[in-house]
Amino acid sequence: MNSELYAYDERIGSWIARDFEHGEGFEHGLNCIVDPDVVVGDDVILGHNVHLKSGTRVLDDVEIADHCQTTGICIIGNHVRIRTGSCISKSVIINDWVFIAAGIMSSHTKNIYHGRPKMEKRQFVTCIGYGAIIGSRTNLIAGITVAPGAIIGYNSNVLKDPDVSHGIYFGHPTRFVSCIEEDDPWYIEVPDDYEPYQFDEEMLKKYLPFY
Repeated sequence: MNSELYAYDERIGSWIARDFEHGEGFEHGLNCIVDPDVVVGDDVILGHNVHLKSGTRVLDDVEIADHCQTTGICIIGNHVRIRTGSCISKSVIINDWVFIAAGIMSSHTKNIYHGRPKMEKRQFVTCIGYGAIIGSRTNLIAGITVAPGAIIGYNSNVLKDPDVSHGIYFGHPTRFVSCIEEDDPWYIEVPDDYEPYQFDEEMLKKYLPFY
């Protein structure tokens, strides 16, 4: 880490990049690290020991709890809640009103090319749809798309797209269980005109060269 790029707050032990951009109402806890090229919107709250890596984009009204981290380029939409100890890897897009429970893990590649020069270098984008709920201790394989309003149960392994809107999934690997009906309290209305977020080409070239 190039310490010249950061402002260190000895009182709370946090390193915040000098080029960090944030909106109104930003708060952060103890021992946080915010790297260069991170942008967050209004009313964003970070807990203790949160690390936001370069390329992270956070929109408005977002809470990221203690011991969470991003590992690079990602989009975290409006009204998102990310609970304790979750890892949002680079190449993940989280749309509005998503709830990420504690201890989830995502990844950006299926190809481990560390020490393997013949392995093809590939990176994938993972998308979590509007209003989805990801249960605690769930693992998401790279490149999956979670349908809007879907619920992934606790301690699941997601190896293929949960592609039914408002579907309920759980298991090792996840399997479809049932659909949430409109009169069910778990149902979330997805606006007809809602457009899922996407990475722009410049960000992809900079942070995901093997996408």
